[in-house]
Amino acid sequence: MNGPRSLGQALLGVVVVLVGIVLLLERTGAVEVDLGDLLSMLWPLVVVLVGVAALVVVPRAWFGPAAITALGVALLLSRFHVVQVGVGDYLWPVAVILVGVGITFGATARDEQADHVTAFAFWWGAERRLTTRTFRSASLTAIMGGVELDLRQADIEGSARIDVFTFWGGVDIKVPRTWDVRVTGLPLLGGWEDRTQPVPGGPVLEVRVVTVMAGAEVRYGKEKAVPMVEDAPVV
Repeated sequence: MNGPRSLGQALLGVVVVLVGIVLLLERTGAVEVDLGDLLSMLWPLVVVLVGVAALVVVPRAWFGPAAITALGVALLLSRFHVVQVGVGDYLWPVAVILVGVGITFGATARDEQADHVTAFAFWWGAERRLTTRTFRSASLTAIMGGVELDLRQADIEGSARIDVFTFWGGVDIKVPRTWDVRVTGLPLLGGWEDRTQPVPGGPVLEVRVVTVMAGAEVRYGKEKAVPMVEDAPVV
């Protein structure tokens, strides 16, 4: 479980190390580099690495990481004048495509008995509630929107996995108290909160999260209150 997370962090860590090495060499006079020009040319490479790292950690929620990677590649090629790309010129067409993808994904996996669920929210919210006894996996993507997945009435045979990608959005996952939930991932100016407790021997749910200026939460959810019955008066 730690492999994808470590690899994703390593990819980003390499960028920081390389920048530090360049700064050190420039300070010692070993190389003559205008750091400002270098960063202005290569900053799209950071975008590419963010997308690749996210894709490694949450491959099932691939759309968001793939879009970030493609944007970084386009910006990098534009910086080197390989292609002429105006981000503003393509912003609205890409937004329309994302809306269409959201509608397409939103029309699938609504069956409460499905063992795999896909939820995609772009500028709006998406809710899924499962009652299947054989839940296996889910891919949740929230881009400037929110996704809520309710698994409190579902069950797992052995283990299951959820991949989460959120950018300027939020994801809320509700699980049964009998599940052993294990949350890992890659926070990029964001984070997640695991409000569950370890359940040794229980069904295992792996939750892999990538948050980019966003947040995610895994919790039990509120339990229904049991109505109190007053004792009958003694005659």
